[in-house]
Amino acid sequence: MCALGAAAACGSDSGTGPRTTVGGIKYTARVELVEAGGTAPLLSVVATLTNTTGAPQMRTYPAGCPVRILLYRQSDNTLVYDERTRDCAPEPTATVTIDPLATADLQSGIRFPATVAGDSLPFATYKVRAAVMTEGAKQVLIDAGTYFLTGS
Repeated sequence: MCALGAAAACGSDSGTGPRTTVGGIKYTARVELVEAGGTAPLLSVVATLTNTTGAPQMRTYPAGCPVRILLYRQSDNTLVYDERTRDCAPEPTATVTIDPLATADLQSGIRFPATVAGDSLPFATYKVRAAVMTEGAKQVLIDAGTYFLTGS
């Protein structure tokens, strides 16, 4: 169990969700916690793109938000935190080229527990999904594991 400071976050990176394949790219995601030197661990979600084909694959995405985080209450699967509702500039873009049978990682960036909890999220365990922005207007949603937000 994790209990650090006023708000702490614990997660599991073993909760890789269902594998979703789009256009020869298999998408998986995982929760990663970033240790912050004595403060509560910080949250990040990493999406792994695996090229399942014999040819290089390219994916273009908004550079400022390649992976967006969604949190669902475990008790009833209700969406309680959704970064897709925040502005994300479509430009500039970035492109990743993935060689045959190779992988590339995209990251949400690091989130502070207080940023995620805001003033309304109760301390609990949440199901995490990643919204990966590499397929144009079609977002790829992937289960990423769980995130445990707790008080001291």
